[in-house]
Amino acid sequence: MDRGERPSQVRTVRDVLLRPSTESELPRLSELTEVVYGVRREPEVLRWLLFHPGPGPEVESSVAERHGRIVGHVASLHCRYRVHGGTVTGAHRMLWMVEHAARGRAGVPLAGRTPDTDFEVVLGGTAATKAILVMRGFREVGEALEVRLSAVAASTTAESAGVSLREYDPAVAGPAAPDDTLVNLAEPDHLSWLAACPEHDALLFTLERSGEALGPVLLYVNRANDPPTGRVVHMPCLAEGAGPVLAAILDRLHREGCAEATVLTTEESLLRAAESLGGDVFYRRPLWFRSPNGTVEPARFYLTYMEGDLAYRRV
Repeated sequence: MDRGERPSQVRTVRDVLLRPSTESELPRLSELTEVVYGVRREPEVLRWLLFHPGPGPEVESSVAERHGRIVGHVASLHCRYRVHGGTVTGAHRMLWMVEHAARGRAGVPLAGRTPDTDFEVVLGGTAATKAILVMRGFREVGEALEVRLSAVAASTTAESAGVSLREYDPAVAGPAAPDDTLVNLAEPDHLSWLAACPEHDALLFTLERSGEALGPVLLYVNRANDPPTGRVVHMPCLAEGAGPVLAAILDRLHREGCAEATVLTTEESLLRAAESLGGDVFYRRPLWFRSPNGTVEPARFYLTYMEGDLAYRRV
């Protein structure tokens, strides 16, 4: 039995069989990404994403099968967050895809696959996705903005602020965010898994400012592009001073040959920092949230490209 396959999770809704996916089905799931998204995600990437060996975040991957043919898929990635002084577990749905002809029969049953976590979060989605999310009790609580910046040599702002990127130390957690803000813990296993992405080079650091360690920074470099492009996969939640930190990160990506880089933000201070460095918003995603038992009610969200499968796409 392949990793993640649990017979108790098999059920039939009308003529659609819902069950855990298996590694042997990766070629079909790769085909489905091209059919649904118009861009093929190779089996090697999907194996890393859905069936990674060793430490890393938990992933639940399920398929919808009709008349012996896989017509849809959804997965959820589970990781831990901090809010209101405690730790909670959240899930982010990813690779939620259904063949057009089967959407009416398979889409809703797949959406009903509810992970055993304190909350769920979804960034983005089509009009059809929105309708299903609303039906499943999600509410729109904000927006995730993707910002594109030029990767340039370090400004005097970064240098004068004493910001540096040091060798990664997994023992250094991020700084305490405001108590009412939901923040991904960016745990070492999760970061190591992301750093193993087969499509990009990963750079993992510990951020320091004036000699104080502030937490992890994870960057991607896509060397398939000419010139290379970069991504700020994760940086710590900073109450102030995000501008010099972002400037230091852009300097590092510049030294890796990158012409530009992208960063995702769901809160105002990082957006202001990016815009102060010439960043332009190029993509907006609605932020959907659901806490089935009402146990998690954050006022604000600090989310990055760590959520779900956002990190490696379109770098």
